[in-house]
Amino acid sequence: MTKKSIRILSHLLFWIFILAFFTFIYGIRRDNFVEIFKVMLGTLPIDILYTYLLIYILIPMLLLKKRYVWFIITFILSFTFVVILEWTINYFILYPSIYADYYKWKDSITYFSGTGLMIYISLGFVILLASAIKLSRYWLQSQQDKANLEIQNRKSELALLRSQVNPHFLFNTLNNIDSLIYKDQDKASDTIVKLSEIMRYFIYETDSDKVPLEKEIDYLHSFIELQRIRHKDPGFIRFQVSGSPTGKLIAPMLFIPFVENAFKHGIKGKKTPAITVDLLIQPTMLRFEVINFIDSRSDQVKDAGKGIGLANVKRRLDLIYPQKYSLSIEKTGEQYNVLLEINLL
Repeated sequence: MTKKSIRILSHLLFWIFILAFFTFIYGIRRDNFVEIFKVMLGTLPIDILYTYLLIYILIPMLLLKKRYVWFIITFILSFTFVVILEWTINYFILYPSIYADYYKWKDSITYFSGTGLMIYISLGFVILLASAIKLSRYWLQSQQDKANLEIQNRKSELALLRSQVNPHFLFNTLNNIDSLIYKDQDKASDTIVKLSEIMRYFIYETDSDKVPLEKEIDYLHSFIELQRIRHKDPGFIRFQVSGSPTGKLIAPMLFIPFVENAFKHGIKGKKTPAITVDLLIQPTMLRFEVINFIDSRSDQVKDAGKGIGLANVKRRLDLIYPQKYSLSIEKTGEQYNVLLEINLL
């Protein structure tokens, strides 16, 4: 059976159980299971509609988003409305058509009588049970997402260590430092400091789910500066940050794959700068853009998965910022453009 078929069957069995349970409970009380079954069947569509309204709209949009006051108000009003609606349908439609002795006792029932209380209890039981099942599934899914995120972060960290802090990367950097020692000792010293900052960030700072945005920016800056010393043209890359990162947190190492990719595929001689990296920081949003010029014959979009991989980045974004980010990757002619926007709320 498919997942969809299993889900439909589970919902069907749930409502069959509800119908059978209350038919049995109230049928014993009245000593007539057929009449109770007909009454329960008559109001079952309302129970179904309200239950799905609660678990698929009110809970996700209000309760899970911590809008507790609005959830309580909306729940109380909607619950009361449904109870009154069901009582009215019972009183004026179902009871007269089902119970032969209805007119003997109809004047003794009100919204607050035992009949009304039965509706409160039965509807409350249904939505409580359905909500408990749904919230349990939400909790289990969140736990699974956290586990997946932890695994993904570890994979990302290892992939970055292999792709960037590898012998080739260290050889190039140390070779550049060696040549700088004889030409510019101060610059060589600064380069060693930047390399140590990158190593420290990899080893000690990326264990957390979120890091201060300032540290992520410092890391990007150090990485770009190490790459810059390999090129004679100091204007080969432009890195610009707009806005204040103070007090903001970000998942570690989300930006570096795109910058690494730009260095890997970017070509000099087209325009200056050949690579531009712009980070715009707003109170509730980050806008990160990387533009670089490439060989028109390059298949950069497909090859971008080397190293950490675009699929890896997108998966992390899905887990960390579900429905709170947009990622656009475009290749137009000789220009490659990546635009990532993240909602921080």
